[in-house]
Amino acid sequence: MKDRLLTIVLSVAATLGIMKAEPERYQELEVDRLIVRDELIVSDTGKIWEEGYEEHQIPRGIYAKSLADGPGGLWVRSRLIKGEIDDPFDDRFHALERKGVIRQAPGHISWNVWLDGAWRQMAILQGEGVEFSEVPREQWNGSTHPGRIRFQSFRPGHQEPLTDALIGQGRMTLGGGGYGGGGLPLPTHVLELWGGTLQSHETKSPNAPRVLSDDGSGAHTYALVAVDAEGRRTISSPSVEAKGIAKLAWDSVAGADQYIVVRDGQELSAVRVEGAEKIWQDAQ
Repeated sequence: MKDRLLTIVLSVAATLGIMKAEPERYQELEVDRLIVRDELIVSDTGKIWEEGYEEHQIPRGIYAKSLADGPGGLWVRSRLIKGEIDDPFDDRFHALERKGVIRQAPGHISWNVWLDGAWRQMAILQGEGVEFSEVPREQWNGSTHPGRIRFQSFRPGHQEPLTDALIGQGRMTLGGGGYGGGGLPLPTHVLELWGGTLQSHETKSPNAPRVLSDDGSGAHTYALVAVDAEGRRTISSPSVEAKGIAKLAWDSVAGADQYIVVRDGQELSAVRVEGAEKIWQDAQ
């Protein structure tokens, strides 16, 4: 009798939705506040990591973990895309010391490669505060909090990164790095070079462009002029003949910021194309 009564109660509860044999999957969930105390997983497979890349910790989608059990953080697959309307893009990195003292190097951005079972840094961009010898601690306040940018790279034969450039306070240091184990010295002049000389290179005139194709509508000649970042122009390259409106290719010229295509002796609009080989289609 008791077993029969229990069966009836369970059947009614399931019918009314009070109890369900399997958890319901909601197509859409709208809440005013969501608190996740341990893990948040956004994945079409339900798995945290991409199959075969568990050791690399490449997420299938998004994975967030609290500090409840070991390291916490946010892992985002592929690209982290952000957009603002009527407001400039602004990403800020914050870091705090538990003892309340100033952390003078709040963090860095690094580019890494997977080697020997771990992610290894290749290049680092670090933001940091100046030394207290430059600006005493008592002068740090809400109106003055000076900092600088440090560029570091790992080079063959070095276990630690070497500072390649140090920029801040209107001054810059460039050089080989490894100065006393702490990187380049702080600049006292607008530009300081360590372990090298300053060499200036003029932008060379481009070679003649290559004709990839044309529409056969009539003969044209094409040439190129390279323009550097200050707007200085090279002399024109040799000309090349085409049997019509052409599709051109040419090799990048060191120091060139843009190129001017010259058709039949008349300059066309400036061209900016990425890559070592430039591809450009004429449109009359």
